[in-house]
Amino acid sequence: MQPTEGLVVVVFVSSLTPPPPPKTTALQNLQAQPHRIFFFAGVVQGVLFVSLLGLHYAGLISLNASVGLYHAYAMTFIVFTQFFAGFLLTTFPRYLSRPAPKQSEYMPVAWLINGGGLLFIVCSFISELALIAAMIVILAGYIKLCLLLLDFQTKSTVTNKADTTWMLRSFALGAVGQVLFITDTFAPTYAIALGISFYLYLFFIVLIVSQKMMPFFASNSIVGYTINKSKHFLLSVFIALIAKVVLEALSINAFVADSALFGIITYELLKWRLPFKKSPPILWVLFLSIWWTPIGFGLFVVQDFSSLLGHTIYLEKSPLHALALGYFTTVLIGFGTRVILGHSGRTPKADAYAITLFGLIQIMALIRIIAGIFPQFGYLHAVLTVAGLWIIIFGLWSKRYIHILFEK
Repeated sequence: MQPTEGLVVVVFVSSLTPPPPPKTTALQNLQAQPHRIFFFAGVVQGVLFVSLLGLHYAGLISLNASVGLYHAYAMTFIVFTQFFAGFLLTTFPRYLSRPAPKQSEYMPVAWLINGGGLLFIVCSFISELALIAAMIVILAGYIKLCLLLLDFQTKSTVTNKADTTWMLRSFALGAVGQVLFITDTFAPTYAIALGISFYLYLFFIVLIVSQKMMPFFASNSIVGYTINKSKHFLLSVFIALIAKVVLEALSINAFVADSALFGIITYELLKWRLPFKKSPPILWVLFLSIWWTPIGFGLFVVQDFSSLLGHTIYLEKSPLHALALGYFTTVLIGFGTRVILGHSGRTPKADAYAITLFGLIQIMALIRIIAGIFPQFGYLHAVLTVAGLWIIIFGLWSKRYIHILFEK
């Protein structure tokens, strides 16, 4: 072969070699999938809001907005909603056999909610009236999220859409709750806004996901486990939640509604027979989390019944925190860990480090519950301890898992 012919062959072969893929930045990787940007933003916002709340309780800063509004609205619609968004924008397409959302579809949601979240913080130091501007921005992002999820639903040809339909109903009620938080500045709608947002949106969404995924994970992982769910479980819970929200908004004792919720959920969990002993830690921590639900409603029943007898046992916010810290936060960390590991090509598992974090969440929940039951024994110190534990838990969780969100 002549030298010139060899040169031609080399040039020809090299022309067929594909160019190397373009390098991506850490920020581009973070935005590449919905669970990445929303999980990261949820952690950052959660630590930020709890830190400021703790500083307020410690007397180091002063918020010019009611602590109830700041705490309830921010944690519901700026923190927990972002974890919902990351999880559901990942799983909704799978539930409904649809393509994954485009970056151009979910990034405006992230910008609006987080931009509104930062504005919410700034306005908290100005006045409660100023918070309306931030809440309107957040509501705009929330509505875009709802429309994106609705688009998956309407375009899907899947026959069974029962769970996703319930989720969309709950998201719609979340929008109602946000509007009522906004109108509370002009009319007394705070009580109904809180009830709808916490029970019919926040709690119900977590319960819908739990009843769909926990038995499913068990059946896929444990040989011989059979899913045994009640057909009308969600409908029964939904009706009882509506009754609870209405009764509490009217300042009427909710003993009947709370008793129904305690009974329905406890019966259902016993019926599931979730296999704790046979399950790996990544599963049994999730199974543990949902048992905080009957504890929370059981505490409500005790409080309601004592009030009917005329000897009120005041539990402060202990029942709510049994749900918010014990149930929601454990589920959040559990499902978040599974999604991050699974979507990065790693095996979803919980080692000793992760189990320690789950244990700290249970301790955090117990401290806050006991502080509400026995406020005379260092209530403020307990609240500050819980705020510190929240920051430590999410800091340690971030140390182990957040860097994965920035990987290519």
